[in-house]
Amino acid sequence: MVSKFKYEDDIYGYCILRNEDLDALHEATLDLMENYGLQIHGEEALEIYSAAGCDVDRSIDRVRFPRNLVNDSIESCPEEFTLCGRDPKNDVKVGGKKVAFKNFGTGVRMIDPYTGEVRDSTKEDLGNVARFCDAMDTVDVFSIAVAAGDVNQKVKCLHEAEIVFHNLTKNFAHDLEGVKNTQRFIDMAAAIQGGYDKLRERPIIAMGACPNSPLEINENESSIIMLSARHGLPIDILSMGLCGGTTPATLAGTLVVTNAEILGGIVLSQIINKGNPILYGTSTTIMDMTTATSPVGAPEHAMCGAAVGQIGHYYGIPTNVGGT
Repeated sequence: MVSKFKYEDDIYGYCILRNEDLDALHEATLDLMENYGLQIHGEEALEIYSAAGCDVDRSIDRVRFPRNLVNDSIESCPEEFTLCGRDPKNDVKVGGKKVAFKNFGTGVRMIDPYTGEVRDSTKEDLGNVARFCDAMDTVDVFSIAVAAGDVNQKVKCLHEAEIVFHNLTKNFAHDLEGVKNTQRFIDMAAAIQGGYDKLRERPIIAMGACPNSPLEINENESSIIMLSARHGLPIDILSMGLCGGTTPATLAGTLVVTNAEILGGIVLSQIINKGNPILYGTSTTIMDMTTATSPVGAPEHAMCGAAVGQIGHYYGIPTNVGGT
């Protein structure tokens, strides 16, 4: 693996990893993936990994990855691509040193803007926030800001998609549950664009898949990666490890674990559709040992985000990190 970028502090600003650190992190990740592997669920996904040359132990759903397959998958990811808006004027290119901004999510309670009451968020609230973000020049991509808590929870993600589509002209990043609901969401976007081919040409949606730390991709997430790749849609593979909780307490150990999780998903996407656009993502932070929560305002959250930004440059893959 040859890095596509080398770091100079005067060019890239805040860099907590040196070039030799990035080389060591990559090598340690390859060793972990090749010798220990990842727990990956879903019969179809396991068949695909096996056919590509991975060592699959079906008794425990363990997949071990040849390092050449991992390196080839990294190399096949586009260095830049466009997150398309429903209105082309809102297209945003990601990759390299380009920076785009997306709102955070998903809140389940909010302060009513009219009464000041703290209450559960609703579908109407989500539509209002989407319309608000759509009008903000500083927001490039929209994700579910608040949950639709007042609808049937089995199809909540589709209600959320419907209200956002009615109020957004920018790219829509959405995390879903279940293959059926994911396909229905893609169907909605394809209907808006005028067909699946048109959606592939101008993907107005970005899909999300979250591995489970440590070192697991469940069947829901592997299915979403496969389905999204077959439609040629951008996929944000985002790890949310907790240092000292679900990943090692050290930053180096956490980066190796989360890197393996993300690369495991990237390999699956590239086997299915070589060149499929990928966002290398993280919202990793420490675990608050007092409350067992994930403080996204902690300094360590920013450190992890900065490190992942460097890894993205190293691999030549656009990144998505949580802000502090």
